[in-house]
Amino acid sequence: RAMPDIILRPVKRDDLRTLFQLKVRPEQAEFVAPNEITLAQAPYETAAEVFVLWQGETIVGMIATIDMAKHAYRTEGDDAESLYIWRLMVGAEHQGKGYGRAALAAMHERANAGGFRRLSLSVVPTNSVAIALYERVGFQNSGRIVDGEVLLLKDLEPIG
Repeated sequence: RAMPDIILRPVKRDDLRTLFQLKVRPEQAEFVAPNEITLAQAPYETAAEVFVLWQGETIVGMIATIDMAKHAYRTEGDDAESLYIWRLMVGAEHQGKGYGRAALAAMHERANAGGFRRLSLSVVPTNSVAIALYERVGFQNSGRIVDGEVLLLKDLEPIG
């Protein structure tokens, strides 16, 4: 099936109320922090960027990344050559329509254009739906556990 058209835009003040109201399904609440937490944390995570996922005139979710090369709080084993997808959420009423996959594809393009070697993300080990999505789009289990989450990596095409 065709991937839906989504646009990633940096969060603006006018987006906040909608982002705060956007929630995952109750059974998914343990898998991803609420948007208000991500937005509160973002200014304190160096090299973090937060984007709204727009489908037409509708906010369907949010994605946040950290440029690990510029991140001041890297710890041993962190991949300095990756764009880390720190948070990805699609609102409950918008799930199952390909928006998560489209957001990951957009981040792949962004990371490639930015010269990153890899995309990285971590996921709660019991979140089998997300793990299946990530594996379908080319992420592979690194074998590492970071803060209780499985670290997944996706190699990107070298530039040039």
